[in-house]
Amino acid sequence: MRILTIFSPMPQQRGFERFTLAIATAILAVLLRWLLDPALGHVAFYATVYMTIAFCAVVCGAIPAIVNALLGFTGIFYWFVDPRHSVFIVPPEIHGVVGFFLVAVVLILLGDANRRKQLRLNDTVVALTKEATERRRAEEELQKAHDALEQNVADRTAELSQTLSQLGSEVGVRKQAEEQLRHLSVRLMTLQDEERRHFARELHDSAGQTLAAIKMTAALIERHAEAAPGIKELVDELNALTDEALQEVRTTSYLLHPPLLDESGIASAARWFVEGFAKRSGIDVRCEIPENLSRPPRDCELVLFRVLQESLTNVHRHSGASAAQIKLALQSDQLKLEVADNGGGIPEDRLKSLEAAGNAGVGIAGMRERVRKMGGRLDIQSGKNGTTVSAILPIAKGSATERSSMGMTAA
Repeated sequence: MRILTIFSPMPQQRGFERFTLAIATAILAVLLRWLLDPALGHVAFYATVYMTIAFCAVVCGAIPAIVNALLGFTGIFYWFVDPRHSVFIVPPEIHGVVGFFLVAVVLILLGDANRRKQLRLNDTVVALTKEATERRRAEEELQKAHDALEQNVADRTAELSQTLSQLGSEVGVRKQAEEQLRHLSVRLMTLQDEERRHFARELHDSAGQTLAAIKMTAALIERHAEAAPGIKELVDELNALTDEALQEVRTTSYLLHPPLLDESGIASAARWFVEGFAKRSGIDVRCEIPENLSRPPRDCELVLFRVLQESLTNVHRHSGASAAQIKLALQSDQLKLEVADNGGGIPEDRLKSLEAAGNAGVGIAGMRERVRKMGGRLDIQSGKNGTTVSAILPIAKGSATERSSMGMTAA
């Protein structure tokens, strides 16, 4: 490596150093020839100068090599060429002088050409080294950035995993709360149905009986006060009011919980309710219920009746329909109730909000919860030609037949 460094060309910018080295090597060539003089004698006068010329041509350049050649030639010619200590060229030495300068010129040209190539090569090596250094630095920076990115990704992944875990826990808690709320809502509706049944029975048994007693008392008053003027008209008015109150009590009792639902089943109760609804609302309602429909379990009958009540109430309040159709059918192991009307339908955005969980109204939400409790589903389809509400409940095999036979036995 040191030898290569010594023979490495010096750049043009280092002019002083190049010429100093040329002069020093010329002096060194003369001193070396003096040391070798006992061995060389009167031959090979310029051997040491040739070496320094070649060295300077490669290392220092053409001009410093010329300076080296002139100084070395002068020193050698003055001290070693006969007649020594003379600067005059004698004829026998003319050939040697001419040969020296020819060889010097060749050495300088070859050495300078080699020096230029070496300089270009050095520039290329420097450029490549610089590029490699910059590339290594860029790779190191890229590796650092990559490591930092990997660390950031790992940290972010850990944060996201923790967030997802927390979110999963919150979702689980929310689902549990929603499930508990659903059970509570179903329980509340069940209690409401029980209260309706109780109120209906109380109205029928107490208020109804009281009104009937009033009616009988009015009849006795009418029989014993035929001679009193004006009593008959008052009694007739009292009878009319009593009949009206009795009818209202009976209707309210039946709407709260129709006795037919427990006594005869959903088919009879649905026909009775549809008939009364048509009279009160003025809406033409067609009822398609098989006469020999087997009775489903009591809970199913109550759910279907409440769906029928709520659906017809919505038809009367919101649809603007003039006609409606009720279908109740037992298909394989499913009982399907369908309520359709010819009203204006439900707007699309409203229908989407009804289909979304938690956005339905109280009535529709109640229907959904009732049907879901029984393992069924509630579908709502609406368009320009009207709205159709379908409630489908699963019926265990044999349950309808068993309930029907139990009803027949009880009858």
